Amino acid sequence: MALVTSKDLLQQAQAEGFAVGAFNANNMECVKAVVEAAEEERAPVILQVSQGAIRYAGLEMATAMVKTMAAQASVPVVLHLDHGTSYEQNVQCLHAGFTSLMFDGSARPLEENIAVSAKICEMAHVVGIPVEAELGKIPLIEDFTNWDEVTEIRKRSHSEQVQWLRERAGAKVEELMADPAQAKSFVESTGVDSLAAAVGSIHGMWDDIWPLRRDRIEELRKATDRPLVCHGSSGVIRTRKEAEEKGIELRPEECTLEEAVKIGICKVNVATAISMVFLKGAKEAWDKKPNEKDLRKILLPGQQAAKELVRSYIRLFGASGKAGEGVSKIEKSEVKHAE
Repeated sequence: MALVTSKDLLQQAQAEGFAVGAFNANNMECVKAVVEAAEEERAPVILQVSQGAIRYAGLEMATAMVKTMAAQASVPVVLHLDHGTSYEQNVQCLHAGFTSLMFDGSARPLEENIAVSAKICEMAHVVGIPVEAELGKIPLIEDFTNWDEVTEIRKRSHSEQVQWLRERAGAKVEELMADPAQAKSFVESTGVDSLAAAVGSIHGMWDDIWPLRRDRIEELRKATDRPLVCHGSSGVIRTRKEAEEKGIELRPEECTLEEAVKIGICKVNVATAISMVFLKGAKEAWDKKPNEKDLRKILLPGQQAAKELVRSYIRLFGASGKAGEGVSKIEKSEVKHAE
């Protein structure tokens, strides 16, 4: 199947109450893991190229990996730019054949974020490509701590880790969340197709222990008709059951990732968790055979571990089996630019 755009997929997800998983295309093994899991689950999927992947592999190589796998897939696959840095980069990715764009202007003044987002939408919509933009700011865990400190924090119970995070990062995370009234104006002014609104998540977390803000998601959902996107989802508590098992008490205004999808999140970005489980799988293989000369035999267990985690997220998002009825509808919205 040729690459599809994200617009129809996310509108379908919004209408039917599920979310499309968006996973990073960091290397060949991760790309294969994502597409194989999606195939087996009969789920649509988004493969996104991050700024780190562009620096690591180069735009052309990262793009080619996703295109190659998408061409072999029988489920809808989107090639998405993650956290696009500028108008110029979005133009480059459109020219490279991306079927979904993003501009992250969250570090810029609001007026500039609106202006650049609107300019990218105007350009991309001419050829039928949707655009995601960010409002509010989703912080990095490194904004609040360092990894030496994290090593010590992880020795504590999950509930103690969450309490430490509440004290260290809670107030700032809340301050950075997207404002619903501002979101309504932002969508109307820019014409963006989906909104990465900050709803309490933190990028790059070491474990899935941190809650989202239910009240803010509900308010944003009422304020705008656009599909909502959750970034930094690796660190978000997946289910109520898992929260209970970890001894984490959720406040009334908080929710799990599973609940967030049910109340309005339509696209969920997962990167760190996939990377960590890949590395763990590869390390275990290397520890078992430290004299192995064939690197493929070390990387394949990492790929398999990543695949199973992707599968679990697809099921958590309710996306399994959603590649059927919506596929014909999506294929009618063929990308209008030449690749």
